Amino acid sequence: MTSRTYDVILKVDNAHGFASSNFIVGNTSLTVAVIANVDLATNVLKVKLSNLMQEFDFTETIHSNSITTTATVPLTNRPFNPATMSGNVTTATATIQSVAPSTFIAEKNAFTQNPVVRLYTIYYPGDTWYPPNKYGNPTGQGAGRSWPSNFPIRFAEIRGDLVSDLAYNVIFNGESFIPYPINISGFDQSSDGKINDLNITIFNSDNIISRLVEDPFLVGNNTSNSVVALINSEYLHGVDPRTVISEPSDVGSVGSEAYDTLYRARANGLFYSEDVVGSYGMANASFTKEQTLSINGIWQEQKADTRDLLGGVVDITTTFANFLDVWPEYSSIRYVTSNVIEVYNAIPYRVGDNVKIAGGTIQATVQQIEENRMLFLSNPIDLNASVGTPLYIVNAGADSESYIKDTFKINNLESLGEDVGTFGLVSWLQYFKIVTPKRKYYKNTCQFQYKGAECQYPGFGELPIPGTNRLSNANPIAANNQIASGPGGDVCSKSLKACTIRNNEIHYGGFPATGRTIPRQ
Repeated sequence: MTSRTYDVILKVDNAHGFASSNFIVGNTSLTVAVIANVDLATNVLKVKLSNLMQEFDFTETIHSNSITTTATVPLTNRPFNPATMSGNVTTATATIQSVAPSTFIAEKNAFTQNPVVRLYTIYYPGDTWYPPNKYGNPTGQGAGRSWPSNFPIRFAEIRGDLVSDLAYNVIFNGESFIPYPINISGFDQSSDGKINDLNITIFNSDNIISRLVEDPFLVGNNTSNSVVALINSEYLHGVDPRTVISEPSDVGSVGSEAYDTLYRARANGLFYSEDVVGSYGMANASFTKEQTLSINGIWQEQKADTRDLLGGVVDITTTFANFLDVWPEYSSIRYVTSNVIEVYNAIPYRVGDNVKIAGGTIQATVQQIEENRMLFLSNPIDLNASVGTPLYIVNAGADSESYIKDTFKINNLESLGEDVGTFGLVSWLQYFKIVTPKRKYYKNTCQFQYKGAECQYPGFGELPIPGTNRLSNANPIAANNQIASGPGGDVCSKSLKACTIRNNEIHYGGFPATGRTIPRQ
């Protein structure tokens, strides 16, 4: 499933009132698009066209509406009343001042391209924990939890660059990716449009892949010691209190879950520890089984076996190096004096580059380079503890929406050795096509199991029928739709008439509106 974030950039006279994920419509061209990003400072909208055959007209007015729907869902009577539109209010209008193609399209069509960067994000193979919500945290059955330690895993490969003696730093949209040797088979489609399965081979440096695919206890919870902590702007469960630097009064007041759980943990001697944070590799970390047992906690498994990462989702994001937050190549600082910095290798830098140190915010411009190691800057920058610190090149054209994304599911672990691990991937859409229950449309026969989960018929005896205010038939009904002689004769003929006699036609599993009849008449 390949998707591009946005197609065109609209400069408007006033961007206030527009919001990401909302639709906009051109009053003249009737072009429809989805908003990918709103920049109120520059009055710029990045939008994805719903139909690439349409275009917005220069100087036309666009609008975004909010539609209200009303629905009634009765639980004890019928029929079901579908949702209907009850209101339509224009929430924002603006006039287009300029229309430009996305920076990704412009870069893709350029005669000289910057290196292509592929970003791989591997999500935990939990059931329906994907996709992440707007904060990057789990959804579905993982909602309210943080990702297990080491997830999501983020790798990056830089293509089209032959320089091999430089360090790399890959940060895109504020997320850091580990530069890794990765091989992936070509993306191709069969004649019926199906995206063929892929193979991805990841370098097994430091046994990072081995540790994951051989761990059957990736997800679970310490039910006796875990706390609630703020992660990505949300309070989430399952966190090791020894990785939370806050005190109870910092996270809430008496009676709030965040306060009470952290207060209990501190009272039990579970204080913040830099050593524990180091063992996890992060603060506000989810409990692992090993750490749970180390403090005599109770570990509750939430998935029987998580080995091989089967079912994990892999997002493959393709962008260009000039759209990253900082340029991937860099060197480290050897010596500093005033506005002169000596680096190990000045090859990545050019006169005119804006640079900053890792974690810093103050930027300076490279004005002169000498001896392939001396950088003369326009002004001193924040250089505390600076020797050995990476000196990054800031990308002036960084664009977190300039990418295309393909989503896959890990289908199998093909091989795992000391050097590499190879996984088989199936496309996200194809995966759902495989797991979606398949049924044929039959007009006059029900495919549900009698009295099963879909049928919901409780049996004869005037018993309540779920989802209705009706009662079941007082007597057992035979296959000929007549009253049976006894309970053993209660057999459904699988027809709409059989359901109607039982007052259960709301749960009929056939499709009367179709024209196909079994048997054919």
